[in-house]
Amino acid sequence: MGEVLPDALGLTVSAVSYGYTIGKPVEADALVHLYNEDATGSGYIFRETDDWSGLAGNTIRKNVAVANIPIWFWGDGGIEVEGEGEITNASVIYAYRIDECFDPQSNPLCPDYVPPVDYQPTATDFAVYDATNDDAVRLATQETDKELYEEDKVKAADEDEEEDERRMERALAASTNALAFETGIAQDQVLAAMQNPAIMAAYQRPEIKGGVYPDAAQLNGGFIPDSRSGLRNGLAQQLLHEEMVASQYR
Repeated sequence: MGEVLPDALGLTVSAVSYGYTIGKPVEADALVHLYNEDATGSGYIFRETDDWSGLAGNTIRKNVAVANIPIWFWGDGGIEVEGEGEITNASVIYAYRIDECFDPQSNPLCPDYVPPVDYQPTATDFAVYDATNDDAVRLATQETDKELYEEDKVKAADEDEEEDERRMERALAASTNALAFETGIAQDQVLAAMQNPAIMAAYQRPEIKGGVYPDAAQLNGGFIPDSRSGLRNGLAQQLLHEEMVASQYR
């Protein structure tokens, strides 16, 4: 409806005039609904129905009065046919009026119009707020100053105690580190002493005279005969082996 009616404050619709031509068979049933939806809720703000059942097609023009409904209630509108029929040459006209004094300040001629005051503020119009002169602030401060002071004392004592504990921890840590450092030095010294080579200067070094030591054993003729005892021993071992193998087959 923003494209149909002007966007003006204080506009109200007082009547709806419409017309159209319907084409239909005489024996056909048809209902023509002309409506506007309610823009602020559900349903319709305006709805008019024409019953053409059993009538021949024709042209109609109609004027329907409404109770000066404000523009913001009027939603989308339309024409629809329920039954058999066809609408042509449809037109809808809204009669409206605008209350120029809906906002009294929009026109100096309105009864409730209030002339604007040309007021220029000065420095004396602004009071400087002083919290020390505020009774509520002073009362709250009197009630809580002593409590806050006691809380601060307890908090300071707790912080001093925590600081003393931290100093003691740092001192113990320093002594522990010093002891560990000293122990580490002692261990390093022992390991260094163990790694030093033994001093053998006080002992006499043995001396082996050099030279050639010729072989004393000699083989005359270059032949070593077989040992008879070895032959007998080997033969006995062979016979024993063959007997063991034969016993396994048996």
